[in-house]
Amino acid sequence: MSKKIRDYIFILFIIFFVAGTGLVSLYASGYKISLDWPPKMNRLLTKTGMVAVDSKPGGATVYLNDEPQAVFSLNPWKKEYLTTAAKVKNVLPGEYTLSLKLDGYWPLNKKISVYPGQTTFIEDINLFRNDLPLLVSAMPQGELGLNPNYRYLSLAGAKKIITLKTGQEKSLGEGDWTAGRWLQDKPLFFANGKISSPENSGNDLDYAALIGAGASDWYYDEDNSRIYYKSQGAISYLKISDRTSQVAVSGGDYLTYEPRGSELFVVLNEGGRTILRHYSLDNQKASQEISLPSVGRYRFISKNQSYLSLYDDQNKTLYLINPGDLKNGLKTIKNIVSWEWLDAETLIYHNNWEIYLFDLRQKDAALLTRVGEEIKRIIWNKDSDYLIFSTADSLNAFDLKIGTITKILKTEQIYSPVLDDKNDILYFWAKIGQSEAAYSLRLK
Repeated sequence: MSKKIRDYIFILFIIFFVAGTGLVSLYASGYKISLDWPPKMNRLLTKTGMVAVDSKPGGATVYLNDEPQAVFSLNPWKKEYLTTAAKVKNVLPGEYTLSLKLDGYWPLNKKISVYPGQTTFIEDINLFRNDLPLLVSAMPQGELGLNPNYRYLSLAGAKKIITLKTGQEKSLGEGDWTAGRWLQDKPLFFANGKISSPENSGNDLDYAALIGAGASDWYYDEDNSRIYYKSQGAISYLKISDRTSQVAVSGGDYLTYEPRGSELFVVLNEGGRTILRHYSLDNQKASQEISLPSVGRYRFISKNQSYLSLYDDQNKTLYLINPGDLKNGLKTIKNIVSWEWLDAETLIYHNNWEIYLFDLRQKDAALLTRVGEEIKRIIWNKDSDYLIFSTADSLNAFDLKIGTITKILKTEQIYSPVLDDKNDILYFWAKIGQSEAAYSLRLK
């Protein structure tokens, strides 16, 4: 090889080295060279951005506009793809569809924007399992209820309780158990003046038989060990300790009530008016009252200790009332079907087609999402920042952090979903083919 050829090779090597070093430096600095033709000088170099994405669980393959994102490698024969948690570097500015795919889970798709010199963070994304529902118990349509430690499931339609770990079933007996509820402090189910224990029948108690016929609208006050009920134009309570009854208030047309410690709040019809009135149980005297619309169907829903929650089923209106100041502590939310509390001052609710976040401090409702099916129920998972909402024939998961909706089940009919948010298991009644039953579905 002549000296002239060696000089040419050396010069070419220097040129390639300088050019390569420059390209690597530009890439490391977050720039890309435009390969468009014809080239445009003002767009020849573009400052890129980055996407930082994480999911629960991790290990999902990351796609941008349906293209899997490869791990940077100098080996052209070895192809690996980014999985969460991941940082997708040197992404040209623009709009993209971010997709996450993981075997055994529903894929997630979200529109994102990438900006030059900035990182777009999409973190703590909830991925939901793509599982088939498991049969819990065949039953006609009815309400389901989980006890607070998620060990027992009540099936009002089948009038029984199931111990979830063993599958053991216990009959609740005759009667309407739809309005029943689990006690917070003890694994006992209460409805219509009757207590039922899931595993020990010796703990079953029939307070309705003790009080006698005609009692209705039962309320178990766990804090004060009292059972309230309406009977013969009065609201009375039974002291559980000595099983003696005492009249709390009488002589009114009482529509609904809620006891709180030594206080009692009642809604009654009086002289053609509908009134919310506050009584002291110590002396049975009224201290405050406010007027309510006369046309309505009212019931108290005990979900928040800071506010009285009075719901008008007829007009789909929720009244949130400061129990210490009825006249000045009234907040009203109209066109509301069901709701969940995020904390003492914030709730999520829906009005059939839309889901809102309502801040009581600001008295402001923010639209979170709008869906194309009528929403029947919403359930909030406080630990994972996602919401389950049901329609007549589907179950859906709504991730509040990133605003995505995942349809996790579609079948003929869905009713009464309840969530074990500790173990991310959803229980619900459904009609699947010819089978009408309670089912479970693992979400995470």
